[in-house]
Amino acid sequence: MDGLDAVLLLLALAFPAATMFAISRLSGWPRLASRYPDRGAARPRSLTLFGYGTMRGWVGYNGGLILGADDAGLHVATWPVLMSWCHAPVFIPWTQIADLRAKRRLWKTYYRLDLKSAPDVDFALSAADVGLLRPWLEKAGVPVLD
Repeated sequence: MDGLDAVLLLLALAFPAATMFAISRLSGWPRLASRYPDRGAARPRSLTLFGYGTMRGWVGYNGGLILGADDAGLHVATWPVLMSWCHAPVFIPWTQIADLRAKRRLWKTYYRLDLKSAPDVDFALSAADVGLLRPWLEKAGVPVLD
């Protein structure tokens, strides 16, 4: 491998990483993670390793979310290695979710979480993922508004 090959390889790796980092900052994920940091406790078994969600309505985490739930709240993380280095895990207590409201985005339905301590954060989950969370949402009394 000569010097040019090494530079091209470095650029091929750096560009996607820089893009991922920039998108994570523009999406509002750091704001969500700062208001709802992961508790550091053991996470429950994942409901899905390929969750779908959006931030601000235009940044799609399509198949890149790891969602878990327990009686205390919703656990959200991103794929290890690919995204986790610039997306801190999040824990949202059920008591912090006022409701979930359906929104149609292109051909899919998403449910925006109305977060009490972060009303300015536009975070939504796909209808399929909300379906996985329904038992916990119902138990916690969180309304899901279609």
